[in-house]
Amino acid sequence: MYNIEIVSNKAEIDIKEAICNLKNYEFEQAYKFILKALNENPNAPGPHNLLGIWYELKGNNDLARKHYRVAYVLDPTFKPATVNLERAGNLFPYKKIPVDFGDVMIEEISYGIRKEI
Repeated sequence: MYNIEIVSNKAEIDIKEAICNLKNYEFEQAYKFILKALNENPNAPGPHNLLGIWYELKGNNDLARKHYRVAYVLDPTFKPATVNLERAGNLFPYKKIPVDFGDVMIEEISYGIRKEI
């Protein structure tokens, strides 16, 4: 029998590895882990969000926005995709919005100010 819990845990490990590699600018390793996570759970927003970050860091903003949108469509409550899509589509570069890897819990405060919890 196919154990969904094992797949879920494996995908979570791959996502954590991908985030670590992206933060260290180890793009090829990050890409491998992102693809593994996508293969394990193609309907999860997290791997698509990370692939969007990967494309954005590599300078391909069009593909980055596409993957952020896919992540948003898969789960509109997944805040990292919303934050990253806003940043990637921002016409005002002076408005600095950090990359949201989805690995830190954020508490929404009024007027769009975010605070780590």
